[in-house]
Amino acid sequence: MIPNEKILTNDRLVLFGFGIFETLLITDRGPLFADLHWQRMNKGAQILGLKLPDKQEWMQRIQEFIQQTLDTIPYALRITLSGGAPLTNDPAQLLLHKRSVPYTSAQYTLGIQLYLLPHPRNEQSPLCSIKSTNYLENILAKEEASRQGYEEGLWLNTQGFLAEGTMSNLFYLKDGTLFTPSLSSGCLPGTRRQVILELARSQQISTQEGLYTLSDLLSSDEIFMTNSLMGIMPVRNVNGSFFRVSSPDSQDSAMRCLELAYKNLLKTSFDLCDTNQI
Repeated sequence: MIPNEKILTNDRLVLFGFGIFETLLITDRGPLFADLHWQRMNKGAQILGLKLPDKQEWMQRIQEFIQQTLDTIPYALRITLSGGAPLTNDPAQLLLHKRSVPYTSAQYTLGIQLYLLPHPRNEQSPLCSIKSTNYLENILAKEEASRQGYEEGLWLNTQGFLAEGTMSNLFYLKDGTLFTPSLSSGCLPGTRRQVILELARSQQISTQEGLYTLSDLLSSDEIFMTNSLMGIMPVRNVNGSFFRVSSPDSQDSAMRCLELAYKNLLKTSFDLCDTNQI
């Protein structure tokens, strides 16, 4: 955290996990897709009745943090909006801290493994649409997947349809079409989910958002997960069913072609905070 930044003990973040957060990837170009992150945090703040600083002030706080905490890049920057303490008129607070990016080059080459979680994602919960600091369900699910020897867990919703990973959105390719669960499945509206869908369309890749079954996933050609830190992460195993993961330079893999387009997007000259230019 920034020096002297404190959280009050009666803040609802401390007492109830009441708040929202965003995790931004910081590179030599600064915070990537900051505009998308602010938009989602602002929507979450409105749902929870919290006051979020305007985008200019929000960005200024991030830039000040980056300047005060010079470090090796890339790294992850978490920005949290606490719930405040209405009974004592204490406002919501912005809290920032950094951590390393946990993904390895071997994972991008070989792919990760997904564990089918035994408990469903509740697609009716209002928490599905926001990045809530009440993250215990996700953490427990992630730990369960890890105990089983998998890097990520995969949720079905209460209707048995594919939803999302514990910390990522799900995509799969079948016969040249890119599929991802719709928001009605209970998945989080991920920032990279939005970017990948727009990027695929710009690459003339057909996209579909809908309600899909595990059988649909297991009959796919390629699978990958996304979040703000991992970008596009290949999947090689879903609960014991294995999938071919093409080499990173493959020209025959739609996933690898999309991955290359994503990497090129990050290298382009326009400001990545302005998603209208994607």
